[in-house]
Amino acid sequence: MAEARYNILVVSDNSGRGEGGVEVFKQELSEALARRHNVTLFTANPDMPQHDGIQQVVTTRPPVLDFGSGAEGTATEMERRDWIKYLAGQEPRQYGLQDPASRPYDIIIAHSRFSGPAAAELRENWYQDARLVHFLHTSPERLPFVKGFAPEKAEYKAARDSAIERAAMGRADVVAGVGPLLSEVSRGLSAQGVNVPHSHEVIPGTRVHDPVQHDPAPETLNLLVMGRVDDPLKGVDDAAEAVKLLNRAGTSVHLTVRGIPDEQVQKAWDELRRLTGGNVTVKPRTSSATELDEDIRGSHAVIMPSKHEGFGMVAPEGLAHGVPVLVNEESGAAQFLQDPDRVPPRIGGPCVVAEPTDGSSRVQAWMTAIAQLKQDLPQRQAGALHLRETLQQYTWEHAAEATVQVAMGQTPLPRRDPRALLTAQERDLVRTVQGPNGQLLRPDAPEQSPRTPGPAQTAVGVRRDGPQHEHRTTGTPVPVWQAGLAQNQAGAESARATAPPGSQTPLWQVGLPQNQPGTGGPRTAAPAENATPLWQVGVSQDPPAAGSRHDAASPGRGAGEGDPGRPGGVRQPPPDLSGPRDGGIEV
Repeated sequence: MAEARYNILVVSDNSGRGEGGVEVFKQELSEALARRHNVTLFTANPDMPQHDGIQQVVTTRPPVLDFGSGAEGTATEMERRDWIKYLAGQEPRQYGLQDPASRPYDIIIAHSRFSGPAAAELRENWYQDARLVHFLHTSPERLPFVKGFAPEKAEYKAARDSAIERAAMGRADVVAGVGPLLSEVSRGLSAQGVNVPHSHEVIPGTRVHDPVQHDPAPETLNLLVMGRVDDPLKGVDDAAEAVKLLNRAGTSVHLTVRGIPDEQVQKAWDELRRLTGGNVTVKPRTSSATELDEDIRGSHAVIMPSKHEGFGMVAPEGLAHGVPVLVNEESGAAQFLQDPDRVPPRIGGPCVVAEPTDGSSRVQAWMTAIAQLKQDLPQRQAGALHLRETLQQYTWEHAAEATVQVAMGQTPLPRRDPRALLTAQERDLVRTVQGPNGQLLRPDAPEQSPRTPGPAQTAVGVRRDGPQHEHRTTGTPVPVWQAGLAQNQAGAESARATAPPGSQTPLWQVGLPQNQPGTGGPRTAAPAENATPLWQVGVSQDPPAAGSRHDAASPGRGAGEGDPGRPGGVRQPPPDLSGPRDGGIEV
């Protein structure tokens, strides 16, 4: 039976590489949705890069606001988010969207406060049969306080932005937090309204490449920082000073900084040369995925020294090539890497740099972490190869399909019986997490109570390409390890439930092929002291050979990639990891 193909309207003020992680997420998710569904992208940036596969792009440039002579200020273009919100109140056919009478959209997707209010207006005014999914990309309560604003401005901005998010969430059917940190933030923000939307945790996708060939003992350790590095929030200054101190102490380290606006490159080079002692290369901002891939493959490690990140997409981008990473503790990526259900602790733990709590500086913390990385580089490289395999279970297609499944399991709010609205406690009983391969899982969250009645949620555990599961009565939620999973043979489905808590199978292993009884599998046959760790069972013990194609990657980004289940494309040559002899500006 063919999979259902839905009509999806993505509302976004801006989208595309070169503008930051949120815009990258928007483009990648839209393109992944378009590979299986009919996607219309409604945006206010006519100059955004081309998005592959989008069926229809509707875009208008915001008008220039000129208040005439004598008015304070100069003529300026209207904010994109305000422009699309204004248009949402106008008849949609006037600017290119479909006739509301034809009920053209099954799902409307909004991105935080940037397009959430506009998407809510479109649904309520014109497309009441569509399900509305609101993505949360940043923490409005936390972000202003770590961006360096004055206390009064930070408090004002936090209150204002949080109010906008709460109001938009209260008009949505699903609130999707990007990663575990923002999933928790979104539940708190959305729990206070009359309508408490379904909560879903989405994991940003990854395009996995051929693993890079590493030098396990380089003379100079080449580090890469990328993203909007002109933002003080990104902590590039701390990393630069750490590099200078390491070189003074006899540890040779070179830093490449990718993401400086063109007009600021010379100024940034002068400042970073001073901070690093000259051990730096500065590169301008780019929207080229090929250039970014080359930067990653030319480094021994990708670092993310931010003070705060909602998720931090540079981490999976580095790991997708088998390149080790270091990430800041206050980030969704750090929470993902430290989740023992997803990543073995001995592999994920060393990737995270803890924020100092003893009065020491961030510079010292990053200096110590980088020195340890260089010392343990062979082990970190092996760990990065393992994480690369893990991330093949978290592609953009997986993120897109999990989102669609969750959305289509909801009744659109304008069509919902007011008596069926959930409380926050009931919502948390049926909230979903994107598991491996896009499965919908129900996490064992602290706030859950199996004895608390909750409404049935048919969307969880139902996959269009999988078997139907037996009905469960209200008040007995599907266990996290069963929801969305095809059940094992008779007797096997209860193995995890009856096992002692300390020996239960982690979520990242649930659904992996298990050794059959009597086959002398690697774990059951080995003596206890030599038993294979759970995260290794069923996984190749030797890392893939350099340049080999271990698994097919997602389509669409060039060399080294192919369609799922098919051989990869042109194999990438081993990168030059010798590192630059002197710093400089690279154009």
